[in-house]
Amino acid sequence: MAVSAVITIGIDPTIEVGPFTLAWHGLAIAIGILVGGLTVASDARRRGLDTEPIYTFGAILVVGALVGGRVFFLVEHGRLGDPGAWFGTTGFTFYGGFIAAALGIALYLWRRRLSIAYLDAVAVGLPLGIAVGRVGDIINGEHYGPPTDFVLGVRNTHPDALTPDAAVAYHSGGLYEVLIASIVFAIVWPLRRRLPPTAAVWLVMALLAIGRFAEFFFRSDSDTVALGLETAQWTSLALLAAATIGACWMRSARGQATARAEPPGAERRSTVPRA
Repeated sequence: MAVSAVITIGIDPTIEVGPFTLAWHGLAIAIGILVGGLTVASDARRRGLDTEPIYTFGAILVVGALVGGRVFFLVEHGRLGDPGAWFGTTGFTFYGGFIAAALGIALYLWRRRLSIAYLDAVAVGLPLGIAVGRVGDIINGEHYGPPTDFVLGVRNTHPDALTPDAAVAYHSGGLYEVLIASIVFAIVWPLRRRLPPTAAVWLVMALLAIGRFAEFFFRSDSDTVALGLETAQWTSLALLAAATIGACWMRSARGQATARAEPPGAERRSTVPRA
């Protein structure tokens, strides 16, 4: 297989800093959380919101990503009933962390009676954080798919990378995640001033779901469940359906609120023909 046209990466997955060893994976995630958090704070200030709760959002995001991602992985692989598999440094799923963090932030807002505008601010900054955080997966050679000579194929030449063969390029789930999240951010960020309340939430959820549904045709780390589709793809379809229902429900709620806000007789007067 020709590899001259593919992306070649020879970076060591770990960084030696004196007596300390850092992993690109964890470093990229930390930077992604920081960049995403700063973007959320910037949009929150534009909306006139207090930025103090955003620190709590970050903590919920980290805990939700770790716990939800691990639990979802164990359920997906039928290992939840094995207490010995509950703890580990590998074996997390994006959707598990995404769903757990989203529910945790929504619950926190409800308990604190905070504005739902915070959800839109989080949705706007989330894709950029994901794009930065997934860079470590590319360096590590994680989430790879079949061998390919496609121009976006990645050949990890460092011996500590996770891909099976340093001489072969593979579809890179990490790279595709970076591209998907970057495209979603490029779409949502310019629209953020014109979107009605909660629209950014449903739009980001739908776009990420569509992108990840397509992505899993090119990677092979999720089990096939039914109709030739993998667990992650069925989860993508479920989230796409949830985003569609949520958007329709909020649109209906806004329409009803607008109708209630109209002064009595406004509709009747508007239908009276003029002389």
